[in-house]
Amino acid sequence: MRFLLILAVIANLALLAYGQGFFGPPPSEQGRTPRPLSQRNQQMLTLGAPIPPAATP
Repeated sequence: MRFLLILAVIANLALLAYGQGFFGPPPSEQGRTPRPLSQRNQQMLTLGAPIPPAATP
């Protein structure tokens, strides 16, 4: 019984790794051509001044 539990956990971890792309491109990304980072929406990113930490009582 313990063997079946360990086997199920290993199978779930393997499927998770496959879905996340640890063994190559993930299945959800097949057929797509990835855009370089320079072509992503850089103009949408705005940086402001850092928020100062709150004073502790």
